[in-house]
Amino acid sequence: MLRMKVRSSVSQWASLVALGAAGWTGCSHRSAPAPAPPAVAMAPSAATVAPSAVGETPEAPGGAAASVPEVHVNQDCLILRDNLDGVQGISVPGGQMLPSGEELDPVVCHLESKLTSNHVQSTLVNGTVQHSVVVVQQQQYLLQNPIAQPVVFVVEHSVPDGWTIDSVPQPTAMEGKIAIFKLVVQPGQTERLQVAEQHLIPLAPPAGG
Repeated sequence: MLRMKVRSSVSQWASLVALGAAGWTGCSHRSAPAPAPPAVAMAPSAATVAPSAVGETPEAPGGAAASVPEVHVNQDCLILRDNLDGVQGISVPGGQMLPSGEELDPVVCHLESKLTSNHVQSTLVNGTVQHSVVVVQQQQYLLQNPIAQPVVFVVEHSVPDGWTIDSVPQPTAMEGKIAIFKLVVQPGQTERLQVAEQHLIPLAPPAGG
């Protein structure tokens, strides 16, 4: 099924409300008055959400997916207010609002490392050995949930042209050139997400080869 994602920017933000039992609330990117957040973006009570392992979506009694807040971040760990699969990214208390309409909070999300490496790869194609340089870029997200309910972190990692994701876990979905990773972080917990992408550069055969 084709996933629809809507992003927009905001020129003026409403002040953040105090964090209560309902968790954080979603906001809109648009400069027009923000609509009321959908119920699916509200934090559930502890009675309706069973503890879940990282990467699993909590389930409500009867096997239905529980309603949990989602924190959407991009490859730069900026917190997004976009709408993905009908669920809007929530606001982060104390986050720094940016003119672009994104939000920054290094406590909630920051990049622990960014590494680039390369190696030569040889493959046999139709009886001929072909050599390529494989360039690998890796970055590790550090994601922390500071509230009293489970939170689904949705990492929207942009993949450059000619590159592919080569890491475990694989993306939950692809939205064009955006790799979507989802993982549940329990209250007060910190999780790491390692994302690796690779690019192959074919090497020309030696002269006379």
